[in-house]
Amino acid sequence: MASEREKRLMQEALDESLSAEARRELFEQLDQDADASVQFNRLRQVDHILKTAPFERAPERLALAIMARLAKAAEHLPRSSGLALALALALVTLLVLPLLIAAGWLVLAALGSAAALSSALQQVVMLLAMVLGVLKVLVERAQEFIASSPQSAALLALIPVALYGLLRGERDADSGAM
Repeated sequence: MASEREKRLMQEALDESLSAEARRELFEQLDQDADASVQFNRLRQVDHILKTAPFERAPERLALAIMARLAKAAEHLPRSSGLALALALALVTLLVLPLLIAAGWLVLAALGSAAALSSALQQVVMLLAMVLGVLKVLVERAQEFIASSPQSAALLALIPVALYGLLRGERDADSGAM
C-alpha cells in the first residue's frame, strides 16, 4: 500500500507537475514496492480514460431548466437560512462572552507571578485570535445574508440589542437578589 507521500507524488506525476528529482524518487519507490506500482498503473489508466473521454455539451434547454429550478428553490431559501444565520450569530455571541470573561479572569489571577502572567497572556492572545477568526467568518456570512436579503438587516441589528437586554436583566436580577 502506498504511503500518503507516494500517493501525492503519483497524483503530481499524472498532472505532470513533478520535478525530475521527485519523479526519479517516485519511480525508484515504485520499483521497490509492487503494490504501489499496481496502484500507480491503475491511476494511470483512470487518468487516461478521463483525458480521452469525449466531451459532450449539455443541451441549452437542460441548462435553462436547471437554472429555473434553482431560482425557484432559492425563493424559499432566504427565510429559513436567515433565521438560521441569526440564531447562529446569537449562539456564537453567547459562547464568546464567557470565553472573554474567563480570559480576563486568567490575566487577573496571574498578576502575582511573571511566568504565570506570561503564560496567561499567551493563552489569552490565542483565545482572542480564535474568537476574531470566528467573528470574521460570521461578519462575512452576515454581509452575504444582508446582500441577498436586505430586509433582514433589521433582524441582525436586533441581536446585540437583545443580548444587551438579557445581560442587563440578569445583572438587575443579581443586584436585586443581594
